[in-house]
Amino acid sequence: MKRLGLFLAMCLAFWSHAQPLFIPNQGQWPQPILAKTPLSYGAVFWEPSGFRMMLLNERVMPEHGHHDEEHTSPNLHEDGPDAFGLLCTYVGAQPQAPLVGIDPMSSTRNYLIGKDASKWATNIPEYQGFKRTDLYPFIDQIWGEKGGELYNAWYVRPGGDPAAIQIAYEGLDPRIDREGQLVLETPLGTITETAPYAYILETGKPVRCEFILENGRVGFKVGYYAKGKTLVIDPTLVFSSFSGSLADNWGYTATYDAQGNLYGGGIVFDAGYPTSAGALDPTFNEVSTAGYVSMDIGITKFSANGASRLYSTYIGGGEPDQPHSMMVNNAGELVIMGTTGSYNFPIPTGALISQFQGGPTYGPSQGSPNSFLYDDGVDLFLLKINPTGTAITGGTFYGTSTANEGLNIGLAKNYGDQARGEVIVDANDNIFIASTAPAGTDPSQAFIASFTSNLQTQRWVTQVGGSGKEAGLGVKVAGNGDVYLTGGTTSNDMPSTSGAKFPTYSGGTDGFIARLNSSGVLQRVTYLGTGSMDMSFFIDIDKYGAVYAYGQTLGLWPTTAGTWSTTSGGQFVVKMSADLSQLIFSSKFGSANNFVNLVPTAFNVDECLNILLSGWGGAVNGGNLGGNTNNLPVTTDAVQSSTDGSDFYFMVLKQNAQSVLYATFFGGTAAEHVDGGTSRFAPDGTIYQAVCAACNNGTFPTTSGVVSPTRMSNNCNLGVIKIDFETSVTADASIDYDADVDTLCDNLRVKFTNNSKNANQYFWNFGNGQTSTAKEPTVIFTKGIWNIKLIAIDTVCDIMDSTTIQITHNQGIFPEAQFSTEYFSCDRLFEVKVFNESIDSEIHEWRFGNSGLQFGDTLSYNFSSPGPHTIRLVAYDTTCGTSDTTYQVVQFDADWPGPEVNVAPDSCKDGRVRVNVTYGVDTVGYIYQWTFHNGIQDTGRVSTYRLPATGTYNVHLDLIDTICNAVYGYDFTSAVTRMDQRLWIPNAFTPNGDGKNELLRIAGNDCFPGDHFVILNSFGSVVFETDEPFKEFWDGTFDGKPVQQDTYVYRFETEDGDVYGYVQVIY
Repeated sequence: MKRLGLFLAMCLAFWSHAQPLFIPNQGQWPQPILAKTPLSYGAVFWEPSGFRMMLLNERVMPEHGHHDEEHTSPNLHEDGPDAFGLLCTYVGAQPQAPLVGIDPMSSTRNYLIGKDASKWATNIPEYQGFKRTDLYPFIDQIWGEKGGELYNAWYVRPGGDPAAIQIAYEGLDPRIDREGQLVLETPLGTITETAPYAYILETGKPVRCEFILENGRVGFKVGYYAKGKTLVIDPTLVFSSFSGSLADNWGYTATYDAQGNLYGGGIVFDAGYPTSAGALDPTFNEVSTAGYVSMDIGITKFSANGASRLYSTYIGGGEPDQPHSMMVNNAGELVIMGTTGSYNFPIPTGALISQFQGGPTYGPSQGSPNSFLYDDGVDLFLLKINPTGTAITGGTFYGTSTANEGLNIGLAKNYGDQARGEVIVDANDNIFIASTAPAGTDPSQAFIASFTSNLQTQRWVTQVGGSGKEAGLGVKVAGNGDVYLTGGTTSNDMPSTSGAKFPTYSGGTDGFIARLNSSGVLQRVTYLGTGSMDMSFFIDIDKYGAVYAYGQTLGLWPTTAGTWSTTSGGQFVVKMSADLSQLIFSSKFGSANNFVNLVPTAFNVDECLNILLSGWGGAVNGGNLGGNTNNLPVTTDAVQSSTDGSDFYFMVLKQNAQSVLYATFFGGTAAEHVDGGTSRFAPDGTIYQAVCAACNNGTFPTTSGVVSPTRMSNNCNLGVIKIDFETSVTADASIDYDADVDTLCDNLRVKFTNNSKNANQYFWNFGNGQTSTAKEPTVIFTKGIWNIKLIAIDTVCDIMDSTTIQITHNQGIFPEAQFSTEYFSCDRLFEVKVFNESIDSEIHEWRFGNSGLQFGDTLSYNFSSPGPHTIRLVAYDTTCGTSDTTYQVVQFDADWPGPEVNVAPDSCKDGRVRVNVTYGVDTVGYIYQWTFHNGIQDTGRVSTYRLPATGTYNVHLDLIDTICNAVYGYDFTSAVTRMDQRLWIPNAFTPNGDGKNELLRIAGNDCFPGDHFVILNSFGSVVFETDEPFKEFWDGTFDGKPVQQDTYVYRFETEDGDVYGYVQVIY
């Protein structure tokens, strides 16, 4: 089984990568617009015969501040215009070709433009591409997404001619650089299309292809291919595109599901968040309050590759609502924990607590660091959303009417710490939350609560704290049902510390870990502290039951022997026994003691006991613990090895923190952060990270193919990051059909490619009774459909993964004979060259007319007569004993006429003979051979030899045709006049501005090559000089200023010899 095909591709880079989005015109825009693609700074409008691109300078875009960040932008062109437009036209295209959307997205758009409701357009679909059939005869065009980038493909079907594709640009001049790329330079940036490539659709066979530029139009020069096949020309267009929130949108929390989809959550301050069809809440709920006082939650479910929105929705009521933490349960439902001040928050009727309880007013006047105003107090909430984002499947308020629950007010050390806490689910989908709430006279106490999967019943709740303040930040459930809580405390009397590794309060703020049994009964608490500020944010449990914690310290954190650590540091990781009685290791990292670099955002111990963590640092935390990301360690393979001090940071530590496996920064020109909440690592070591990104017109790095490559609002957007750190075993099998597959007659031989990661043993089952333990085996299959399974095993970590691929083999491969010829019809030697282009053959047998057999791939043959002659090629497959035969006929023209030659008028009178030659078809290969009356010979279309005097001469000319292998002789008599030094130079002129005699005009014989005219002043300095003295005349100036009235010397250099004289300048 082999694939057939021809493919042409090019990539267009402009500012940044983009996710394609095509919105058809259903009356919302004037004709002739067919569709629109939004750009980060402009738009593309698709028209019947091409498209218009409108680009905007960022300085004309609105701005809105957030967190007092500084900003620079690559899209700001201080010296450029406010806007720039270009028009691309497909010359000669058929404008009636229909535009049909492909790959529809789940969301729609509404356009309520103007006051005339009859012109409103609603439920406009969005597509990831479109197709235009027969844009040129038998040529289709497709625009769509490839690798997350905008691209178009030309499908040249049998009967189509790729030369018909002609692309013209108005508004700029295209050029082709040395690498074959098409370069389009605009005052707002440079667009570059990489060199194209092409292939045959049916075979996959590549075909030579390149850009050509003729008369300002761009086309494709395509090499030979079988015209009965379909040629694919596939360019990729890369540029910046919007598809995110139009409103200010801050990032809080992220999580994942079993399919690798990413869920991002944040807050939204206005209408404009993109909502999907059937979204449970498509509209912004608070419209009466301006500024950053009230907001809704915005949730988007991204596909595993980030290329589409699986759903997107608002959630909220009439007051501030925030998401703190999210997790997906085994049913694919998204479980959200957060806080709300809305009495009408969408909690289902019949919930455990269905009515908003509220509490005291909380806002800036009550000490809140944010401008959010909870007029009626705050409740914690839990909510479940179905997998399609169209319905709420469960929920409850969680609070009392006398207190504000869910906000970490007492121990908020960093920006966003108020919106902390965590929600998780266990194997049975029971729900657990860690959070903070007042308890009696205690203003801030940590608690942990458990609920049934439907949120109808509270299984138990346990408060953990002493006489000081506590914050409940992280929670994890062990395999045996024990539950662990981590956070911070200022209490010196935490309960159940007996038997703990660290039973005593160190002072300041200590971190803590609490262990509870499956019924919520507190078993043991251990402190984690140095006597300064120490806070534990996240907790995890490895497959053997050991407990890990990750946090911040301003003290001198102790480390254990044999553990990797930096000399100083403000971040710690510890590992303890399951019963919290033993410290297994302690590590710290950072740039200095008493200095925090990171605000923790996610933590995980993977199946191989590697430790993964993330955090952010920099300017946004300046009013709190401060710090920055400078001088943190990075590895040589980092995605981003440098930082501006305000970035995200990801690190992977080897088992028991033996060493750093990987560390990288991630960020742009903005001060990246989150405004609270948790993000997550999946068990396989993939991070799903939420970011408050691109605030204050800053940049944030995005990859091709994502839904929101750039910010669409006037300030921040929720950003999301998914990075697979490849710490777990991953089975990955593939087949390179171009290199590793061959058909042996009716059988298929396949060499499998094994791209598995972190495995050291493999087991293959090929479904045909054969198995293998080789890494990349080669197997022969008979005809049929075969399911192949690969199991990749990591024996060190005792984990495995599997994958399957399917092969369909339903036909054999046999040779296909084909060849091309090269010859000239006028050739007197009757020579033809043949080039073998057969497929799947080894031996190639040629017969030229009645000649004997010849073998090879490229041959030349001379026939003895003009023909016609038949050329036969037989292509043999020696392995299977099969062959294929093809024929072509060639015909020469023995009567090909020579050119007509006539003596040209002697206009130059320089003693040379000139002729007018009227050519036939061939105009390339002539050599001119002159023979004069005196036996002198010369070459060139105009001879260099000059007859010595005026007279009539007999001249012979041979035109030697190197293409047709012919010599044409001509004898003629030529009357020649020779007049030397035909030159007239005035001796004075008057460049005084009266319009008379302003220029020193020269007349004479202008036929000579190499004429040179120089004028010098009395000091010998050159005041005028030209190599075209009969076209360029002196105007009496030097360096743009009039020369003084004087006499000047000239020298005229010519083939007849130099001429000297004087000229006067008179005013």
